This record gives sequence, C-alpha cells and structure tokens, in this order.
Amino acid sequence: MPAARVPLETSNEFKRVLELASLVESATDAVIGVTPEGVITSWGESAELLFGYTREEAVGRPITMLAPLDRSDEPTTFIEHVLSGQRLQRVETERICKDGRSVNVLLSLAAIRGERGAVLGAVGVYRDVTGQRRAEAELHETERRYHSVVEALDEGVVMQGLDGRALASNKSAERVLGLSADELAAGFPDRPNWSVVREDGSPLPVYDYPTMISMRTGERQRGVILGIKGDTPATRWISVNSNPLVRPSETEPYAAVASFSDETDLRATLAELQAERVEDLERLALVAEYRDDDTHRHTERVGRTSELIARELGWNSERVWTIRRAAPLHDLGKIGIPDEILLKPAALSSEQFEVIKTHTVIGGRILCQSRAPILRMATEIALSHHERWDGNGYPMGLKAQEIPLAGRVVAVADAFDAMTHARPYKAASSVIHALAELERCSGTQFDPQVIEAFFKLNHDDLVDTAT
Repeated sequence: MPAARVPLETSNEFKRVLELASLVESATDAVIGVTPEGVITSWGESAELLFGYTREEAVGRPITMLAPLDRSDEPTTFIEHVLSGQRLQRVETERICKDGRSVNVLLSLAAIRGERGAVLGAVGVYRDVTGQRRAEAELHETERRYHSVVEALDEGVVMQGLDGRALASNKSAERVLGLSADELAAGFPDRPNWSVVREDGSPLPVYDYPTMISMRTGERQRGVILGIKGDTPATRWISVNSNPLVRPSETEPYAAVASFSDETDLRATLAELQAERVEDLERLALVAEYRDDDTHRHTERVGRTSELIARELGWNSERVWTIRRAAPLHDLGKIGIPDEILLKPAALSSEQFEVIKTHTVIGGRILCQSRAPILRMATEIALSHHERWDGNGYPMGLKAQEIPLAGRVVAVADAFDAMTHARPYKAASSVIHALAELERCSGTQFDPQVIEAFFKLNHDDLVDTAT
C-alpha cells in the first residue's frame, strides 16, 4: 500500500533554498529536499529520471519510500545526523526505484537553515553509481577469471616494470625461476648463486633481458632461450616470450609481460637424442673410413688434432669439445663415392676428381644443418674443409674469412694426417715433409693463424697417438 501523503506548507525561505539547490542539479545527480520530519518537499527532473516517480507522485510523501526494507530506518537516521549539526558526504547506499529496481547511490546530505538559524529541513544529492559498480564488479570478475587462468598455467608469467621489479607474477614463475614472490617484487635477486646466462653460457646483463628489450624497443621477443643458475649445480633452461604493455593514451611502454616455460627436461631429452644421432653418424663415418684408411683411425686422429689446434687458438671449453666431436664427421660424404674412384691406386682423371669433390656436399646433406651444436659445426666442416684460403678450393670457392673457422682448422688437421699416413693409392710421408708442405701452403691453401697454432703442437704424438 502506498505511503499516505503528508500535507505540507513550505515557507518562502525554504523554497528559495530548494530553488538554489536545483541550479546545481546535473543530469545524473538528483536533488531532493525534505522537511525535518523526512517529508519530500522538492523533487526535480533528475530525481524523476533516477527513481521513476513524477514530482506529483513524490512530493508530500516520506523519503523512506526510497529505502529498501533492510534499510528502512536509514533515511531518518541520516536526517537526524545532519540536523544535529553534522554533515553527511558521499555515503554509498542503496535505494529502490518505482519499478522495484535497486540502485547504488552516493548520497550527500546537508541541513537547510533560515536566516535566524531555524532548521527548515535537509537537502540530499543522489548520484547514481549503479553502472560504475556493475562495471567494477564485472572487471573484478574478469580479473578473477584471468587470475585463475594465469595461476593454473604451467608456464611462468611475470609483469615487469621499468625499474625491473615484478608488478605481478604467478606461482609457476616462482617455481621455474626458483625465486619467491618477495624476491621478484624486490627487483633483481641478490642471491650470490643466482644469475641468468645465454645459451652459450655467457652472463646475460639485466639490460638485455627480453622484458627490458621489449620496454626499450616496444617490440615483442619470441623464443629467447635463457639459463637460470640457482642454488643447485644444474642450470634450468627456459624459453621466454615477452610483450610490451602500452596504455591507450601513450606511445611508450610502461611495463612488459613475459611468459616462460621450463625447457630443461626437453633439452636433456633432445641432447640424448642428438648424442645418439652423432654416434650413428660416427659409425657411418667409420664405414666410409674403412674403405680407404688402412689404420681405420683417421677420423679419430683428425678430431684429436682439431681439438688441440682449437685450444691453441683460445677457444672456450665448450667449442673445443664441440669440434672434438664434429671433426671426425668431415669425410662422411665419402660413403657416396664409388670404390673405383675412391680407391683408385693411380692419379684420378679430371672427371673422377670432380666426383671426389662431391663428398663435401654429400656430407653436408647427410648432416642436414641440425640445431644440435655438434651437427651444426659438423655440417660447416663437411662443406668447407676443402676450401682454400686463396679462394681456389671447393665446393663453393670461399676465400679467407669467408671459410668457417672450424673448416679451416680441420683442413690443416686433415691434410697433416693424410700426408703422414698411408692410403691404398699412396705411401706415408714423414712428419718433417708434412710440416714443410703445410708451411709452404700457409697463406694460399691454409689459414696462416691456424698453421701457426698447429706448429705449436707435438707433431710426433699426432701421428703415433690415436686418443
């Protein structure tokens, strides 16, 4: 049953105050005047738009008609509060519209007094924040859903600010990186044993982190492989993607978000598979070797000599180990050369020599430019160990620095071993003769720096020792 109307006689002074209040009424703010007893005396257009009651329906009725049942005493309490001399500002509450809808409002309420201080009533300004609260609730729900999704990811996710501090991260990030949320939030960890390295093992400065590059350049980074050295001896390998974050009204990134997956187990598995493939190729190289090497140890000697030359050249331990495994595959392509040419005990014709040359290309095709470091280097070696420093080699006629360094190293090791060991078509030369020939060809067939490094070795051991 609708509330009974309350007859009301409003003084001219009270009307003037309400008229002044109506001047500040905006399209979204409803201004409502009430008597000290809480009877509505002023109801503008915005109040009608907000609550659905016309002026005729509202004026003379108690303001409590807008209160929900569970807040029925609230309007009276608010009026008593301001009439006692206090002010009520931007209190968020709930009110009911004519059609039964509930709206969220920010209510500011002030007393109205006459010239002599007499209390004439109160005026309230109601701002509808229903849409704002709904949007906030939807945003919160969206954030909650995304948070749940991100937390469920096995991938680590970190949002990093310009100062390097983690603005947000998930549990997987802590697990993969081996850092706590506090350590991430503090910036770069100060653990003495924690560091980031590149794929080749060299330290990666903070400046070159994928997120920092994204923020500096505004560009995405994809599939960057990094190693995390933590409290355990083993390095954890991760694959990182990063995206810059830019606010709609700005052009420069304010942060970057990185996602990364733990590649450690995968890399270990691939390493095992690659090692097995290298072993298979080494066996295949031995098959080719058995056809024209009486000692059957040429490939091993070339690998050992190449390793020693690389050490003299100052290569790091990883590259030295790689050439030690890759060099024995240099003549793998000879498996595709017919016996009547490969084992011919006399000089080859020009046509036959052209066939011999193809063993470099055949070897390169068998090795297939694998991603494995050993096989990548082995491919380079197979294709380039018969190139010459002066550009007159084969198969591509590369010259000087154009020839991969690993190929230049193996060229010297291969030539020395071939000269100092017998083959079906020739006798072995002495070490002295072989050294003289290498020195004579320095700067024409061979890289002078590689020759210089080779001459520092114990050459008798290279002939007599296979390990």
